[in-house]
Amino acid sequence: MIMRLTIPAALALLAGATAASGQSVTIAAKLPCLAPPEAESLVASIVPELVADVGRICAKSLPPTALVRQSSGPFIDRYRAEADRAWPRAQALVTRIAGADATGLLGSAFARPLLATLITPTITRSIDPADCATIERIVSLAQPLPSRNAAALFVAIVQLADSKRRDAPGKFVLPLCRQEGR
Repeated sequence: MIMRLTIPAALALLAGATAASGQSVTIAAKLPCLAPPEAESLVASIVPELVADVGRICAKSLPPTALVRQSSGPFIDRYRAEADRAWPRAQALVTRIAGADATGLLGSAFARPLLATLITPTITRSIDPADCATIERIVSLAQPLPSRNAAALFVAIVQLADSKRRDAPGKFVLPLCRQEGR
């Protein structure tokens, strides 16, 4: 599967590309399919950033008390702790995808924030503020779940949505491997 990512020029420079300041760079990356547990680790490692970006998008649609607008407290702390636990698995996945040349960068303290900065907007860019109340309801219903299960639930929801919009331009598609018998 080919995934197109638009990234700020500064991030492209970190990745070795060249671009003028303030421009965006579109890179095409051929991604292998991910087993659901791999996708779950990747998602779990960036949930705090996903919540922050959804909160930003939904700031005008939801009250400050909405879970997706929380930047601190027990809700987000659980996901930060799970992100820390999931990172080694996600890091191994990204190393496998990126290849040996990226091992130095992926072993640095910049790897996870860089990954979150690249992936989060790809996932959240198609959120319509009119959907924020529904998103908040889903997050509220998933809140009692262990954070790892909530990440798995998110992957399952994205997988279901992807099956309906496989060829929709500009929509995030999680490249999950097909599982027979499910």
